[in-house]
Amino acid sequence: MPSASSRASSSASRIVADVLARWPEGVDVIRASALDRHDFSTRRAVVIVADAPIPYDALAARYPAEALERARASEAEGAIELPPQGVLEDLATVAAVARIAERLRAPDGCPWDREQTHASLRALLLEEAYEALDAIERDDPQAMREELGDLLFHIAIHAQLASEEGRFDLGAIARTIAEKLVRRHPHVFAGASIAGGDLLLQWERIKRTEKPEDTSMLAGLPRALPALYAAQRMQDRAARVGLVPERVDLPLDVDESEQLGELLFELVALARERGWDAEEALRAANRRFTERLRAIEARGRPLEDYAPDELRALWEEAR
Repeated sequence: MPSASSRASSSASRIVADVLARWPEGVDVIRASALDRHDFSTRRAVVIVADAPIPYDALAARYPAEALERARASEAEGAIELPPQGVLEDLATVAAVARIAERLRAPDGCPWDREQTHASLRALLLEEAYEALDAIERDDPQAMREELGDLLFHIAIHAQLASEEGRFDLGAIARTIAEKLVRRHPHVFAGASIAGGDLLLQWERIKRTEKPEDTSMLAGLPRALPALYAAQRMQDRAARVGLVPERVDLPLDVDESEQLGELLFELVALARERGWDAEEALRAANRRFTERLRAIEARGRPLEDYAPDELRALWEEAR
């Protein structure tokens, strides 16, 4: 008597033959046990062989309910068939966003999208990023989904512009970040132990090997960052090697973030009363911090190789 797996295979073969007769442009055959919700196309007919429970919940985001209902009815045969979806029906993928961006930029696409450039979209990209941050701060999942979607479209439209210029496309963007994430997480993807037991130091060492033209610990921080955020990010990086700026004695104890916020607000008020630009004053302090740190790095020795006392002495010397 044929085994259950052989019967399922035979049934799947019959279904595939039948589907190919109706969809000669092609059919994808996927085992349910190997189905990757991130990587299969619904633009072609799909046959899923039921060698494991079929993940209908995952499929629900990609197919209309009636298509899944018909598929469920045929599952007893050992496989299900899902018909191809139109270009604008399979919307639950990054590829769909890329196709929409391409269509909007087509000669008969949207006039507004067709006239955009990388430069013209800069302010909108920043605005969308702040709207996403606001949604995250409010812990509003519906708003987060919408605002992160707006950011995703900006990535797709910039990728489309670059593709038209012959520079790169969305696939190249995805490959670049995927390679970087794998490279910077050898303890996850390569089974390596964390070098020295310090994850942040390992991260910094790997980053420096990626861009040998600028091995500074502060490399990659955008100059356009708001001064307060830039100061925190710079100090975060310096703290990874034990370089923490000495705090100035303050006239009050700051025990909570609310008190810290009030203190920062008062400092801005002081700057305003004296005619100073608080943002520019902090930018100047950031520049001085950067100059001192780079002066130490110019000695050619990685900062993490210094003993704490030695690093502190060099920091004071670089004033």
